[in-house]
Amino acid sequence: MKKSTRPIVLLLLALAFLAGCSGSPASSPSTGGAASPPPTSASSTASTTPTSTATGQQTPFKITAVDMAVSPASIAGQTCGTALTVTYKATFHAVPDQSAPHTVQFAYTMNNGRGEQSASLQFSPGETTKTFTFSWHGSLPLDHTAPGAGGVLVISPNQLISTLVKPAGQCSPAPFHVTSVSMSVSPSTISGVHCGTKLTVTYTATFHIAPGSEGGIIKFGYTVDNGRSGGDKTQTLTVGPGVTTQTYSFTWSGALPADHTFPEPGGVLVSSPNVVHSPLLGPGGQCS
Repeated sequence: MKKSTRPIVLLLLALAFLAGCSGSPASSPSTGGAASPPPTSASSTASTTPTSTATGQQTPFKITAVDMAVSPASIAGQTCGTALTVTYKATFHAVPDQSAPHTVQFAYTMNNGRGEQSASLQFSPGETTKTFTFSWHGSLPLDHTAPGAGGVLVISPNQLISTLVKPAGQCSPAPFHVTSVSMSVSPSTISGVHCGTKLTVTYTATFHIAPGSEGGIIKFGYTVDNGRSGGDKTQTLTVGPGVTTQTYSFTWSGALPADHTFPEPGGVLVSSPNVVHSPLLGPGGQCS
């Protein structure tokens, strides 16, 4: 009876020992797993360190952009031939240098880059914007070639090309009409010329036309007898687009009379596109 009880007791003790050994390793992975993830604070420090380093560095001075504006913004409704001033404004944007001034070298154009002029701007320490203005002045041409597109080309400290701007729209042709007629005569005097001498006197009429027109036909008559003929010698002149002056010459020929009745003042009378009278002009002096 005693021999059969001992093996059973030994078997129970062995099973209890094995159960204790198998329970101890199970707690080891749990402890090691808790230590493996990095602390949250260490991850945050690593992401902010590069930012702090970057902000501590001085960014080199340079021009980042140039904005262009133009005044007037449009010439629509303006009459061709009208005198006008167009102003271009360039606004330079820079990455500033807090410690030192810098000079910006650039060129500007008012004719779409076909010609340019050099200029410079001084940026003070910490300054981020600077403006520069330039202008075109002239009469608005009928062929709409001006005002041209304006802009700037930055040369230093870095290279940068602005957009080109110009007023929108186009001028309108001016009505075709003669504003005045001026006269000249050759010879301007007959003093010292003997009476009876054969002479040709040339009268030249200069027609002044309103600028910016598309041209047209001038109808007029001329006189060489101080207006007694009434300018009934009808003539025509064709004027091209944009032309502002046109000339016409006519003559008197004959022997200088002793009674000094010739040569007489000459001139023209415009009947179309509008009515204009020139002054009457003849050679000064008298034959002897």
